[in-house]
Amino acid sequence: MKLISDRAIQYLKGVGPKRAKAFAKAGVNTIEDLLYFFPRRYEDRTKFSLISKLVPGSVQTIKASILARASRHSLRRWGFNITEVTVGDESGKISCVWFNQPYLEQYFKVGSSLILYGKVEEYSGKLQLNSPEFEFVSDEGDESLNIGRIVPVYSLPQATTQRYLRRLIKNLLDEYLPKLRDFLPFDIRSRNNLLNLAKSLLNIHFPESKESQAMALKRLSFEEFLLFQIPLALRKSRKRQHQGIAHKIDGEFTQQFIRSLPFILTKAQLDAIDEIKSDMARPVAMQRLLQGDVGC
Repeated sequence: MKLISDRAIQYLKGVGPKRAKAFAKAGVNTIEDLLYFFPRRYEDRTKFSLISKLVPGSVQTIKASILARASRHSLRRWGFNITEVTVGDESGKISCVWFNQPYLEQYFKVGSSLILYGKVEEYSGKLQLNSPEFEFVSDEGDESLNIGRIVPVYSLPQATTQRYLRRLIKNLLDEYLPKLRDFLPFDIRSRNNLLNLAKSLLNIHFPESKESQAMALKRLSFEEFLLFQIPLALRKSRKRQHQGIAHKIDGEFTQQFIRSLPFILTKAQLDAIDEIKSDMARPVAMQRLLQGDVGC
């Protein structure tokens, strides 16, 4: 079912053929694919942890400036590269370490500001972040998407950045959501306490709050299950239109078989037999899943 647009993303401003190929490898080919390319997690950037308040074992997000950088080879493992960057905020400093990624050093410039997300660990009596995810903070004018809010984090196609993808999706939302027609009738949404499609897509990408993200996820999950169930229901309805064979199910053979079993059937098993017999007695094809207990 086409909900939005099957226009190829190649023709979107800022994409082009090369990036379109990278998106295609991630399963994103059209505008609709891109708007349904949901974040894998979120970072609450309304509040950052101070470095002085970091606790070993916790996963935290910090905003800091680069104080120093270095790259070296491990003394224990030949050819094993270690990139180390020291960052600091007004409360203190901490070391960030990446392994076997020597190319990273060229990105880290002393004085640059960045956001880091990762697990806090203790090494040789000092705290450090091992292989944290990071994102540079700049003055490009799109800080409203990256700072001071709940920020989406995506699984990135090759040759893209979080900032680029956020801006691309935000531009699409601004353009297409006003044109969107919700295929779910209002009464269904009302009965199930569901957001409309436009608000759901906006809040799954750029949630106003954790609660609004949860409401968006509820609506989009409902939509996914509904679109999955509709073809099954139609197929079941078509099958019911075909005449089947009504079987006689109360013969002595059935009772003999049950009496021959070396155990007594449970109430649930007897109920299952009655349901199957009822289906078989009708002149339509039976569609039933019989699930057994563990060890049966």
